[in-house]
Amino acid sequence: MSPRFSARAYQADDEAAVLALLHGALGGGRAFDRNSAFWQWKHFQNPFGHSLMTVAANGGILGLRAFLRWQFLVGPHRLSAVRAVDTATHPDYRRHGIFSTLTAITVDQAKREGIDLVFNTPNRASLPGYLKLGWVNVGKPRLWVKVLKPTRVARVLLFPRVHAEVNGTNDMAPIAPSEMLLSRSPNLEHLLADNDCLCGNSIRTNRSVSFLKWRYCSAPTLPYYSYWRGSEPSTAVAIFRPNRRRGLKEIILSELLLRRDAAADAGALVREMGDALEPDYMVATAPRGSVHARALRLAGFRPIPRLGPNLTVRVLSPLAERVSADCLARWHLSLGDLEVF
Repeated sequence: MSPRFSARAYQADDEAAVLALLHGALGGGRAFDRNSAFWQWKHFQNPFGHSLMTVAANGGILGLRAFLRWQFLVGPHRLSAVRAVDTATHPDYRRHGIFSTLTAITVDQAKREGIDLVFNTPNRASLPGYLKLGWVNVGKPRLWVKVLKPTRVARVLLFPRVHAEVNGTNDMAPIAPSEMLLSRSPNLEHLLADNDCLCGNSIRTNRSVSFLKWRYCSAPTLPYYSYWRGSEPSTAVAIFRPNRRRGLKEIILSELLLRRDAAADAGALVREMGDALEPDYMVATAPRGSVHARALRLAGFRPIPRLGPNLTVRVLSPLAERVSADCLARWHLSLGDLEVF
């Protein structure tokens, strides 16, 4: 017999129960603590607005459906978007329609508010559920990898059990905290404007100084660093996060921001960063044929096919349909758009 439950909007006093549900259903985050500070940063300090959230309740909280607000640019248009995140159902109440019910309610709310599309990066287990509810599997954004210590990487890949370690941040010395980058606002604004032009008519995140501050300076327990050449960030900036994966030292290149005609300088910048930090490997993403992909290739990165997260989209408006949001070639995403959430 299916349990009775009511679906309603999330309320502020639901936080403790919702966090307990997330811990029970999803466990702790690999790179972050799933605590109140992270919850508030993610859903209520976002410069794009507060998240849309619906809960299933029956005395306690049985399920959660959260849509994180986002904004994309494509040509002269702004796309109002939400990202499907933090889906959770109490383990004792799965397979009773809670996920589909909460999803339908939250999607309807997004439509009423004029949201153009829903996007997310579901894992292999949850992907079929999204496809049944009308999402389209757009594909995998192209990953690029630069291996700096091939012998060590090969040894870990060949003998994963011997070298397995808990994932998490590592002790590599930073070059500059991201806060230092954000203190250069005038230069950074010019850089963001040029970087946006380089993305052409692709669908890309509407980046601003306030967005970068939220995403890379305010996230609890997630240390991000930045690197640029010279005294000011005038031609290229890398924003990155050090990490440990399977015992390997990884650099996640979250953002590569470029001025026009700066691919060669950006390539040198990323090479210098790798030499200074000495990770085992570095990973980034950039679409085929883009200036950002050229910069990565000049820095010694190589594309890795068929790896990376699945990008799925549900189109909600004629505008999102008109700009072909369900076509991978239309997207220009960074790893900062894909990781953590």
